[in-house]
Amino acid sequence: MQGNKRRMTALAAAGILAVCLASGCGRENDGTMLDEIRQRPEEQEETKKAETSEDIREDKDVQKKASDESEKSEGKICVFVCGEAACPGVYELAAGSRIYQAVEAAGGLLDTAAADYVNQAELMTDGQRIYIPSAEEVQSGSLVMLDPGGSGAGGQSASDGRVNLNTAGKEELMTLAGIGEKKAEAIIQYRNTSGGFGSIEELMQVEGIKEGTFEKIKEDIVI
Repeated sequence: MQGNKRRMTALAAAGILAVCLASGCGRENDGTMLDEIRQRPEEQEETKKAETSEDIREDKDVQKKASDESEKSEGKICVFVCGEAACPGVYELAAGSRIYQAVEAAGGLLDTAAADYVNQAELMTDGQRIYIPSAEEVQSGSLVMLDPGGSGAGGQSASDGRVNLNTAGKEELMTLAGIGEKKAEAIIQYRNTSGGFGSIEELMQVEGIKEGTFEKIKEDIVI
C-alpha cells in the first residue's frame, strides 16, 4: 500500500512539474511572440527608409545621366556640307566650329569650287546647310536655289523666312516684292563683283533698286 502511494505521489509530482514547465514555455513563447510583434513596425520602418533611399539614389542617377547627355549634346552641332566638297554629307563638330572645319571634315574643296565665295571663317550653328558653289555657277550668276530653311555658302540661316542677299538664287530673290528677273540678276551680279553685301542697305547700290523698293523688302531680307 505504501509503495503504491509513493508511486502515485511521484506521478502526481511529475504531472505538476510537466504542467508548470509547459506553462512556463508558453509564457516564454508568448513573450517571444510579443517581442517579435513589437519589432515588426520598427523593421517595417527601416525597410521603408531603405527603399526610399534606394529610390532617391536611382532618381539621382537618372537625373545625372540626363544631365550628362544634355551637356554632351550641347557641346556638339551637326551641319550639312554639300556642293563642291570632296565628300558631301552631314558632319558632327564641336560647338563653336567654323565653316573651314566643316569643309575639312568633308574632305576639302574640289578644284571646281569657288573657294573665295565661301566665308570659311564664319561660325556655324546646329543644323546649318553649307553649300559650296562652283566657280562656273558664280561666274554665270546661276547659283543653286537654297532649300527652305537652308543656309548657303557661308550665309546666315534663313530659317525665319527671310531671304539672304549673299546666298539666295535668282528664283528666291524673285519672291521679294518688286524684284523681277532682271533685278534678281543684277543683285547676283553685284554681289559677285563686290564680294557680297556688307549690309542690307547696300542693296540700294544695285542698279534699278531704289529706296522705295528697299523700304518694301527690308524686313524680308538678311545678309
